[in-house]
Amino acid sequence: MKKLTPDPPPRRKTANIHFGTCAGAHPHIFAVCPDADIEDALAHLSAAITSAFESNAQLCEMLSRPLADKAWATWQSLEICQALTEALRQGVACPQIES
Repeated sequence: MKKLTPDPPPRRKTANIHFGTCAGAHPHIFAVCPDADIEDALAHLSAAITSAFESNAQLCEMLSRPLADKAWATWQSLEICQALTEALRQGVACPQIES
């Protein structure tokens, strides 16, 4: 018997990635665990980017040029990261159905 509705696509998961080696000065001390749910990973990424964005916003207010210019450039990069992360979160939460 043929199924009327296909199985949903498998959930995307994370890969095992190490970080925090201080440019190879010591062994890895942090890692992203393999097989974590992508929605959970994106939620944590969003929180980390928001924290960096808020810290950088305070720097933008405190610094004078030329350092302030670098802080504003970082602001723009973090804003891009926030937008991309949110777009990914929404895309994962509401996948489009292909016709």
